[in-house]
Formats: sequence, structure tokens, C-alpha cells
Amino acid sequence: MNIASILYIGCYIPELYANYKNKNSNIYNVPEKVIIFIGTSFAFSYSLLTRDMPLILNYGPIFALDLIALVMRIHYAYKNYFMKQLIEPVQDTVGFSN
Repeated sequence: MNIASILYIGCYIPELYANYKNKNSNIYNVPEKVIIFIGTSFAFSYSLLTRDMPLILNYGPIFALDLIALVMRIHYAYKNYFMKQLIEPVQDTVGFSN
């Protein structure tokens, strides 16, 4: 179980690095992360209710990483969406009129 947890957590490192490095996400990536976060929330709350320490140690870091990944995706999707909304009207008005 510990090896599986370490490997699962290791899968988040490239995703978090890519989100930070590219600072790029669209609004369509957010629902996927919300569903994953809800699933991890249920698993983590189950481990807390049963007071099962191996499950808490397993799902605690995964819950934290899911939360960080979700917040990063929402932030960059929001930022990219509204920056696009601000830039497009300016591009439409710039130019020569006939």
C-alpha cells in the first residue's frame, strides 16, 4: 500500500510542475479535477471516520495534492479566460477603418 501511495503521489509532480511552468489551463480541465477532488474527499473522510491510520496517511497527502491541483487549475483557467475576454475587444477596435 505504501508503494502504491508513493507512486500515486508521484503522478502529481509532473502535473503540478506543468501547471506552474505553463500557467495554462482552460475551463474544460476544471470539472475533471472537481470530480477527482470529490472522490478523494470521500475517501479521506471515510479514513477519518474509521480512524484507520494507514488510510489517513494514504489519502491525506493525496487530498492535499488534489486541492492544490484544483486551485491551480481554477486560478489559471480564470486568469486565461478573463485575460482573453479583455484582450479580444481591444484587438477588434485596433485597426484601420474604411
